[in-house]
Amino acid sequence: MKDLLKGKIIRTVILAGLTAGSFLLMKLLAPGMIISLGIRTATAVSTAVPLIFGAGFAVSSVRLISAAARIHRQDMLEEKRLKSLDIHNDIAEQYRLDAGNPVNTRKRLMQIKESTPGAVNLMDRCLSQLDRMDELQKRQQMLLESNDAAYLKDTVNTLEQVEHEICLNYRGIVNQCIVSGPGADESKLDMDKVERSLSKNQELLDQSKELLKVSADWIDSYNEQENPDRSLLDSWIRTIRNTINGGEKL
Repeated sequence: MKDLLKGKIIRTVILAGLTAGSFLLMKLLAPGMIISLGIRTATAVSTAVPLIFGAGFAVSSVRLISAAARIHRQDMLEEKRLKSLDIHNDIAEQYRLDAGNPVNTRKRLMQIKESTPGAVNLMDRCLSQLDRMDELQKRQQMLLESNDAAYLKDTVNTLEQVEHEICLNYRGIVNQCIVSGPGADESKLDMDKVERSLSKNQELLDQSKELLKVSADWIDSYNEQENPDRSLLDSWIRTIRNTINGGEKL
């Protein structure tokens, strides 16, 4: 395409030179042409010749501008494609390095959602779980901060472990989408395995919600009396950790 543009530039420059040259030539030959052809014919010839070359120059210029614009658009599209490819590869690489990171996981799920129309609903389910986990963590943090409850830091750590585990449970889903490619849809995925991953995450979310409620109850007891019983709180922490550590990794 750029070789074609180069050829158009050369033709346009040649026509520009011929137009200017013919105009000057007609000016130089005008006296002799008037004597030999007559003033009307000489005027017509001296006008027509530059006009012919000028018309060719104008047409060539329009084609040159059109070709340059088309090449510019193609270059912009290619640059955009390469930039998108770089971003795609970077997101995939960051996820590969740390699949338990919620930021990396969210970006990877969004990437699959955008590139795989048939997996949009599935990715939305995954992202919804991440949103809910994020909301639970924010509410737990607000609860502790509003009550100066640094003594319940272990509950924050437990929820961070839950978030990490939820992210890891998406690896199988992501891998299935990679194998199936951009044309993937739920009919091409092992939905039994997908549902097991989502169900385990849902179980962790439900347990985290209960931990939040028990934390609030224990803080109320702590504000009312010294050394309140935290056996129920510790029991929920153990339950959550058992869920994370028990069973087969999905």
